[in-house]
Amino acid sequence: MNLLLLLSALLSALTGVGARVGSPQPVQAVAQEQAVRLAPATIAARATMRPVQALPSLVMLASAAALAVPAFAAVPAWVDRRRE
Repeated sequence: MNLLLLLSALLSALTGVGARVGSPQPVQAVAQEQAVRLAPATIAARATMRPVQALPSLVMLASAAALAVPAFAAVPAWVDRRRE
């Protein structure tokens, strides 16, 4: 079954079935032209407003460095392991 699917895929790839691109239908081309004509000629440019984030002060940076950080490396990983 897999060989049949493989040969079918190879045959369709070699013949190019499904690779053809047809010309656009006239109704679609007319609709595209109307959409282009209805588009506004000019768009007013607006400046984007983004929130401003304040930089941390030196006092905040110094206090952040003094925070207690748990020392995970102080306890080896094998200490809490169950032994049976």
